[in-house]
Amino acid sequence: MTAILISMFLILVIAVGTVGLVAVGMEGWGKILIPRVADRMARAAQHLNGDGRPPKRFLRVLRLARRVGQTVAPKTVTRLMH
Repeated sequence: MTAILISMFLILVIAVGTVGLVAVGMEGWGKILIPRVADRMARAAQHLNGDGRPPKRFLRVLRLARRVGQTVAPKTVTRLMH
């Protein structure tokens, strides 16, 4: 019984949050009342559509991961082979 109540509460919270984000993200009153959130939602929509530029921090993480992968992976592979 408790699990049912908790899951219904979570479903309602997610539904209300989704409706709120849609209302803010639309070009209506959300853009006027909460411009900062509306701008971030528009930017997130661009990224989800594949139109946005990746953030600089994310590119740095990718470069670091590539460098670490090049230096760590060969050592790991040779260690596993022996």
